[in-house]
Amino acid sequence: MKMDEIRLHAENVGIKPAKLNKTQLVRTIQLQEGNFDCFASATDGNCDQWTCVWREDCFTTAMKKPATEKKAKSAKKPASKQKASTEKKPASKKKASTKKKATSKKKTKTAK
Repeated sequence: MKMDEIRLHAENVGIKPAKLNKTQLVRTIQLQEGNFDCFASATDGNCDQWTCVWREDCFTTAMKKPATEKKAKSAKKPASKQKASTEKKPASKKKASTKKKATSKKKTKTAK
């Protein structure tokens, strides 16, 4: 099923599609309709939901899913780099010098 059709289906059941990807949107629709939110989880090709509207698309999407997960895992930063990016950086010298100038101007005005 194409995304336009899925978005229309979502709106018909009272869901705002917003920025959800296909899997997230279909799972939200499944929950809204009182079904299991299992879309694209049948990675082994087995599913007992024979009357599911999403069945064919589910298998296709599920077979693509493991390859994308492997790419995402390999793109993670090493732990040492993650720590470095979250540490606070020291204030730049430019900011400190502008503060000094502002305070010196106040002193000259008050002295007069």
